[in-house]
Amino acid sequence: MPVDAVENIIFGLTQTVAGVYDPQSINKLREDLYEIFGLSGKSLLEDYLAFIRRVLTFNFGPSFISFPTPAFELVLRRLPWTIGLLSVSTLITWTTGNLLGTMAGYFRTRKFARILESVAISLYPVPYYIMALILMLLFAFLIPIFPLGGGISIIPETLNLELILNIIWHSFLPALSLILPGALGWSFLSSRTLTLEVLSEDYTKYAEFRGLPGKHVLRRYVLRNILVPQMTVLALSLGGIFSGALLTEVIFAYPGVGQLAYRAAFAGDINTLMAVLLLSMIAVSTAIYLLDLLYPLIDPRIRYR
Repeated sequence: MPVDAVENIIFGLTQTVAGVYDPQSINKLREDLYEIFGLSGKSLLEDYLAFIRRVLTFNFGPSFISFPTPAFELVLRRLPWTIGLLSVSTLITWTTGNLLGTMAGYFRTRKFARILESVAISLYPVPYYIMALILMLLFAFLIPIFPLGGGISIIPETLNLELILNIIWHSFLPALSLILPGALGWSFLSSRTLTLEVLSEDYTKYAEFRGLPGKHVLRRYVLRNILVPQMTVLALSLGGIFSGALLTEVIFAYPGVGQLAYRAAFAGDINTLMAVLLLSMIAVSTAIYLLDLLYPLIDPRIRYR
């Protein structure tokens, strides 16, 4: 349900701090907050133009949940955590899923290919947040070898090996909850399907009739042809990491952008939400643009005139 950020702040102040409030002071506070949030224009056009000016300069105003810290600064503080977690897990998911899927499709009659296919079909319907709860139950409660949540458990003084290992230790379960359903789910099944389709093409059959080695057919004829659609998925996934893995970060209390967006949505912090959404849109648009530039390097049949 949409909320008024200003009224939400005033409601929070009057409910959490005991006392009797002067109505004139409350009205003055309301006017100041509307001014801070850029909603005090005389007309809708003025408010809209002020909003566009703030967006173009990345000035989204103060964050409500961490007032008076600027919303964009708050997002930038959380961004390294999300980029570190999601970039690594996305690359591992994409690489592992596509390699296993291609191998399972090319050697489709082998026993290991059938086992992988059964595992993938079982994992594909499992949402990543359910996988996160299962992993937390197994490896944080029943066998407590990983922490329940958080991003770090020591006070960082300097960047050293102990600090890096502590961050990896806290990130392991969140990353695994994203990698398992992703690599052995959609990535595996889509690359296997594409491999079977490429193997049924005439040029692949001709290459096999010519007696070319299996590794050569797999690398030059199969893997190269399935990379184009899979690269599109990878680029969009990398572009989408700036919005965070919301539920994973909430479940594991991971200090990333997804958890920040969750808190901002519940608190009606419009400025912080706008900063997260704009950053995500810029990242996805940039990823698509870079992907268009990389297509000719992946598939020589693609040329730009």
